[in-house]
Amino acid sequence: MRLEPLFRISMRYADGAWIHPFGTAERAGFGWGEGTVSGDVLRGDVRWANYPRRREDGVWTPNLRGVVRTEDGAEILISVHGQSVQEATTSGVGRAILARVELLGAVGGEFGWLNTSFIVGEGEIDADTDEWWIQAYVCINEAVKYPPAIGELPPERFRQTGS
Repeated sequence: MRLEPLFRISMRYADGAWIHPFGTAERAGFGWGEGTVSGDVLRGDVRWANYPRRREDGVWTPNLRGVVRTEDGAEILISVHGQSVQEATTSGVGRAILARVELLGAVGGEFGWLNTSFIVGEGEIDADTDEWWIQAYVCINEAVKYPPAIGELPPERFRQTGS
């Protein structure tokens, strides 16, 4: 498998609520915000909402949904699921993120090929500033013999073996 860089998404919470619903270490939250997407394929703005849960072991599990509006007006739905793990820093406010990123573009549009792309991301969140970022990569399957039989043909650098 090869990872091909797709974009960087930078976000900031505008508002949110974080509660202890069961009186234990588990927590739940809801927050929303805006941000930007930058890269050579995707560029634009993003609006999103996150409904994460903090597990008993302290790991937050992002559950983000939103929309990316590209500079040329295309709309792409985004979903992010993963883990946000406390980093061993002196300030104790940073968390490392690993995530699965799903993107849905209009069929027949410039970004319809994203509908069948498997995308992963790595990033970080700063709990003091409520800012976070994720660098997203398309996973290119290099172990298969034939190209996909469904979906739209992606730009050449994002095509799996056999395409």
